[in-house]
Amino acid sequence: MRCEDAQELITAMVDQELPGAERSAVEVHLGECPRCARIYREERALKEDVRRLAAGVRAPAALKERIVAEMGALGAEGKPRRIWQEWLRPARSTLWPALAAAALVLLALPVVRWMQPRQEIGLTALATHERVLGRDVALIRAASEAQVKEQLIRSVAGRFAPMGFDFSGMNLRVVGGLIEEVKGRKILVTVYEGENPSLTCYTFLGTERDAPQDAGMFFDPQKKINFYLFSRGGVNGVLHREGNVICILVSKLPMSDLLEMARSKARPS
Repeated sequence: MRCEDAQELITAMVDQELPGAERSAVEVHLGECPRCARIYREERALKEDVRRLAAGVRAPAALKERIVAEMGALGAEGKPRRIWQEWLRPARSTLWPALAAAALVLLALPVVRWMQPRQEIGLTALATHERVLGRDVALIRAASEAQVKEQLIRSVAGRFAPMGFDFSGMNLRVVGGLIEEVKGRKILVTVYEGENPSLTCYTFLGTERDAPQDAGMFFDPQKKINFYLFSRGGVNGVLHREGNVICILVSKLPMSDLLEMARSKARPS
């Protein structure tokens, strides 16, 4: 089962609406795919929160009376009006919890949006790399890689540091850095240049939800790390997490080479 297929069935699974065969297939996939398993856990937790809050919500009697009165417009022929009123009268035990749940779902939409992968950073990284290649950005220059790193760390008050990778074996060295900001989140960018295609490394505080939603995932069984692969217009990106720090390597190198570079340098949390 593909991730796309499993994710389409997760909501039905949370609602206990999947037939046995489909449920078994999804359960097998969730046991093999950490990303889909995380999505399932988050959706299940959200549903539980909505149900718990809905149980304690009571709508005022005035609102009920107003709805009944306005529904009278549908009752010009008599019978439809009685049907609606009969449905609404026992609302203390049936309708209002449903209405409350619906209202809470609307309130929860921003939470759902927050839970979705924040793909702006991944796509911004690809765009920034193009700007670096076009010399459209002013880089922080220093006498050494250590000085570039020191300036980047200072820009975030020491809260985290850029991933310090040694790519000298690929004939790439640090030539500068810059600080990006996406929706208030600071990103430390280290630029490598040399005999091979240039490479930029983006470091920021985040989670794996920062991978673009359409990214492919490669799980390294030895390091037990997920690597997310994505590309736009010939520029490739590989994202992975170390603790609460996210690293994205971006280059026009072939995706297989870029993934191998990320895997070789990644350190298990």
